[in-house]
Formats: sequence, C-alpha cells, structure tokens
Amino acid sequence: MNAAAEDATPRIPPHVAEAAMEWWVELQSDPVTDDMRAACLRWRGARPEHEQAWQIIAAGHSRLHASALPPALAHAALGAPRGKPARRRAIKALAVLVFAGGGAWGIHRRDIASQWFADYRTGTGERRDIVLADGTRVTLDTDTALDIRFGEHERRLHLRSGRIHIDTAPDGDSRRPFFVDTAQGRAQALGTRFTVRQDDGASHIAVYEGSVALIPRHGGGLTLGPSEQTRLHPHGTDAPRPTDDRDTAWRQGMLIVSAMRLDDFIAELGRYRSGWLHCDPQVAALRVSGSFPLADTDRALDALANTLPVDIVRRTRYWAAVRPRAAPG
Repeated sequence: MNAAAEDATPRIPPHVAEAAMEWWVELQSDPVTDDMRAACLRWRGARPEHEQAWQIIAAGHSRLHASALPPALAHAALGAPRGKPARRRAIKALAVLVFAGGGAWGIHRRDIASQWFADYRTGTGERRDIVLADGTRVTLDTDTALDIRFGEHERRLHLRSGRIHIDTAPDGDSRRPFFVDTAQGRAQALGTRFTVRQDDGASHIAVYEGSVALIPRHGGGLTLGPSEQTRLHPHGTDAPRPTDDRDTAWRQGMLIVSAMRLDDFIAELGRYRSGWLHCDPQVAALRVSGSFPLADTDRALDALANTLPVDIVRRTRYWAAVRPRAAPG
C-alpha cells in the first residue's frame, strides 16, 4: 500500500477498534440473543468510525476464525468467561492483529500500533502510578498511552493519548529540562505539579504548583502559573483560566462535577466504560452535580436515574443509553 492510499483510509481510534473487537467476540460466544445482535447494529450505526471498524474486521474474518488463531489466543478470546482479564487481554491482542497488522488490514498502522505498544498504557477504566528514573511521579488515567525518553540532555515524555498527572522531581546537578510532547506542541515543566490531557484537536494543561511553559507547534506560547489552566492548539493557546481541584478527583477514582451538562457528563463517564454510552439529545441540557465512582459506571448511571428525570436503558453490558423518563403506565 502506498502512502497516498494509506492516507485515504479511515482513522480508527484505538478505543473504537477495541470496542468493535469486543462486539465481534460477543457475537461469536454463546449464548447470543436477538437483543445483543440488535445492540451491535445500533453501535455500528451510532458513528461512522464504528461501522468502518466493523467492516475492517469483516474483511479479515477468515483470519479471525478460531482455527486460524494461535490456540491460546483463540481459547482466551472465545472460551474464557465474559469479564475475565484473560478475555480482555485476548481481545486487545486480536485488535492489534487486525488493526495494527500488515497488508490490506493495516489502517494508519503506525498511529494505532504506537498507542498499543507505547512504553506505558492503561486500558479502559484503568489507572496506573509509575515512578520515573529521576524520581518524577506520573499517574496515567484511563485509556492513556505514554512514551518515556530520558537522555543526556533532556527528560521527555510523549503523551500519545489520554491524560497524565505529573509531579516532577529535581534533576540533581544535571538540570535536564523536563518536557511533555503532545500532538499540538510541548509543555516544559518549571518545577511543578500539573496535568496534561490529549483531546481531539487540542491539549489541555492545568498547573497546580510551580509553572509550565507552553510551546505550540506553530506560533507563540505562554507560561502558566499556579492554579491556571488552558488549551494548547498547534497555532497558539486559549486564554488561561483558574483551575478546579475537582478536576483531579479522577486520581482517587471519582468524577466530581457541579452543574455539568448531562451530555458532557456522559461523554466523560464513557471514557471509563467499555462499549457504547449514549445521551439522548432531549435530555442533553440537564445539569448534573455530585460525586460518582469511576470504578462502577453502572452505579454512576443508576445515580442519575435517581436524581434526574431520565431512564437508563441497557441492552448488553456494552450498550447503554440515557433517555427521557418514560411516562407512568
């Protein structure tokens, strides 16, 4: 495949590729109900990239037949009970086989493989704490991919996806600068504690101690001080605004919000939940306040139904929707 052809193929985010593979495995497992098949069809129709991912799996169906897979992988993916870690690991491996493989299956293989095979990576709903060689402490949020590049002259992190919280350590006598690179530019820590989040089209940086210099890929930057946050774009930054300590509650496994739009809340909660989570436009503008556990998203959804005029509709454990409450009777 030449470069022009590869650029013409759709970009499938890793979390969509994994969700598509989860659906494929679910429909190969017993029992399969009509509700499950209908839920899969709804997931495929929800967004164009969902159907694109599904068609890529369909195109490589022969390679996914149990007899064509390594025995251990086939057993774990198709034979292990639902929800078991071995099954989840096998699904990730199958997704890599399909979406990061060679030949006609590869679609932006370098982008996808670089996230699955990053130095450090968390799955959906997972958090991880690491300590770097210089003593810097980093917390990885859900679905995060991070590369570490420490050299003689600099300390550099490359955030490929997700969100990290960083508590930098002094670098002794070497005084190597500490950088975090994102798709939009670079953040240089100046003795600090801060978070960096890679969103679509922009990076979000929030500083809680010290300061951080922001350097867009094209254009001038700025320096954030304590309790300031902004969004970094390739050609500049937004105006700084105050931080909110509630934004770091994810490190303790909580989502704390105040008067947040329901559709925004569902989008954020969905980052910690496998499968498809949808908010009906009729209730999107409702406001949510409270503390919600990220380790139990079903419990968080049930809390919504107890405080707002909404129903939680579940077809399978991979498909849920928030809809207006049905009239009694």
